Parts: sequence; structure tokens; C-alpha cells
Amino acid sequence: MRNKREDITFDASSLYTYEKMRRDLYMFEACFPHMALNTAGISLDGRDIYEVIVGNRDAKRHILIQASIHGREYINTLLAMRQLKSFLEQEEPMNEVCFHILPMTNPDGVTISQRGPGAIRKPKLRSRLQRCCKKDFKSIKAGNEGTVIPESKYDEYWKRWKANARGVDLNRNFDSGWQAFQGTAYASCEQYKGAFPASEPEVQAILKVEAENPVVCTISYHSSGPVIYWDYGSTGDVRLADQSLADFVSKVTGYEKESTILSELDAAGCSDYFVLEKRIPSVTIENGEGECPISYEEFDAIWSANQKLWPLLARYVCEYKG
Repeated sequence: MRNKREDITFDASSLYTYEKMRRDLYMFEACFPHMALNTAGISLDGRDIYEVIVGNRDAKRHILIQASIHGREYINTLLAMRQLKSFLEQEEPMNEVCFHILPMTNPDGVTISQRGPGAIRKPKLRSRLQRCCKKDFKSIKAGNEGTVIPESKYDEYWKRWKANARGVDLNRNFDSGWQAFQGTAYASCEQYKGAFPASEPEVQAILKVEAENPVVCTISYHSSGPVIYWDYGSTGDVRLADQSLADFVSKVTGYEKESTILSELDAAGCSDYFVLEKRIPSVTIENGEGECPISYEEFDAIWSANQKLWPLLARYVCEYKG
């Protein structure tokens, strides 16, 4: 009988879509009994926000990994899925740790970036997206900063879409630095923080996973870098633990560390939230070197840097004595 695992391949020469990811996740579930597949939430356009669970659910140490919270950064979904397959194939029991992976946190945003607004099924959402586009280009004409897409290239505008289907930049929707963050005052392809913190179902899905489990560290995959962002303004033991995690991830990937404080980056985001509000060590891994969407020609280098991270991370959280 043919081994179904042979059907799970990752072709970096074509778009890795939500539909392909869903197919592969169900195939993983059928092939690997030590993996569980949950739905952490549902996007505005009705797509499941999948949560993959690997390991001992009764373990004291849980790890949260999320990818593609920004639509145009979908190369990180391909990375997370290939990491997942490699991790599952090791078939090593992990009694002391449990992983929770959200391989595509923003499925609507990824779909918009890959296929344009016409791939959004709900008419009200499609109309909202067109209003976002008009306002963004009106802002360009007025000389305001924001999207850098020329008005003559609407296709490029959609390819560079970061937000969800409501025009909310999900990484600015967390309740950390939300009040101070300015961004745009209207729904946009990027930099709109939403009507209130955690207003979006995608952010709620991440928060739900953390709230239901004893998470000891989080990893957020973004593009591009390659760099490891840490140092979000924490102090004391939390900062020391975060520095240790950043040192570890930097050593494994070969990426340089960079302080978000010293870089004067916006103090609002998923990792900021977990470090500052929940006191959970967290880092952001920026993969790739070009403009987003990252060319699939870069995938081999991204994979090479990250392929050993998950098994080593499991060992790290069990051995860390800080």
C-alpha cells in the first residue's frame, strides 16, 4: 500500500495557498497519530485558523508558534509546514513539552496577497477592500507616507497586502502599545490598528491558544530580515529569559539579534504583547532578505536556517534554568 506521506511534498515553485495548506494538514493528521488538528478561530471570510498540536498536552511547558499574521509574508506558512512535517517524522515522544502551531494566522490576508480581492467570498468584505484601496491611493496623492505602491500598479498593491479582510493590520491589534500606536486612521493595506485591541478573530485565535495553555515562550515568523527581534522593553527576569531565548534562536538560525528598543521600532505587536503584558519570553524571526512577498528562490536559504529550530527549541525549554 502506498504511504500517504509520500504525497506530502512542498513545491517552492508555486504559490502555497490556504487550500494547499488545509489539504496537507488533513493528510498530516491521517499519517501522524501524535498530531492533533484544531480550529482556533474562523476568519472574517469563513476560513479556519488552524492550530496544530504536537506533544504532551499535560506537559508543563507549551510553545506557541504563529506564522503569516501579515498576508504578504506567506512564505512563512510554507516554512512552518515543512518544519512540521520534518518534526513529525522524527516520531520522538515529547512528554515534557507541547507545541501549538498556527501555520497561517491570517488566511484571508494571504488569499488577498496571492489572488487579489476577488478571492474574498463575502460581498461586504470585497467592497470594504475596494474602499481601502481608494483611500490608500488618495493618501499617496496627498503626499502622505504609507503604502509605496504606485497608483499605476494596482496588482502590486494587492500583492503587498498585509492586513486581514477588514483592513486591520493584525500585528498592531494586540493590547500592548495599542493606544500609543498611530498608524493610519482608516482601514488600510497596513498600519491600521483596528477599532479596539483584539477586535479581530485572528488575534483572538492567538490569545485563545495562550489562555488555554501554560505557554513558556512564543515565536512569531515574519518577513523580511534575516534578523531576530527581541528586547521589547521588559526588565528583570523576563528580560533575561527573553535574551536567553533570543541568543538561542540566533545561534540556531545564524540570524543576528536586534533590539526593538534600540531600533526604535513600533512598540506594538504580538511579541511585544506576550513579553510586556503576559511576561512570556518571545521573539520575532524575520525570514528572507528581499521585499515581500519574498521570492520562493529564497526558500532554500530560509529552510536551511530554520530546519533544526523546533526540535532544538523543545530541548531548550526543558533545559533552561533561568
